[in-house]
Amino acid sequence: MNNKQDIINILLVSLDDKFAKNVSGMLADNLDMFVADCKELIEYDLVDSKNVLKTCGLEYLKKREKKVIKNCASYENTVLTINIDLFKNYSDLFDRSLVVYLRKKRKAISKVVNVIGYENYDEFIKENVDIIVDFDKSSAAMVVEMVLQKMKEIL
Repeated sequence: MNNKQDIINILLVSLDDKFAKNVSGMLADNLDMFVADCKELIEYDLVDSKNVLKTCGLEYLKKREKKVIKNCASYENTVLTINIDLFKNYSDLFDRSLVVYLRKKRKAISKVVNVIGYENYDEFIKENVDIIVDFDKSSAAMVVEMVLQKMKEIL
């Protein structure tokens, strides 16, 4: 757990990216913070990632991706969202973030995640976050309230 004075932003990670983005906007509004999505910022930076990969190669693509994620991790007063693959690759860059896992139960995840994949992702995320918010069919507004309550408990 980070010290309260060291935290500069809040990072939301979830296996349901769309839901996490909804929660991030509402949470940012509630806390009077900015909001950003790491994957969208990478896509903006690279413009055409498929062409970059084809032209420059995987090593260059990963280098640019890491640069954008490192920049995201330095944002202040921002609620960030990150997808699981980026989080797995770059979780160590978010040492000054309050990392919140929006843990939607496997049966409630809208996209198909196989059982083995879910279990592996779930275990990795749980080991690398500060707060876990468990829910299944809750609305984004209810999850925001749950996040705020958990934040009050630890900060």
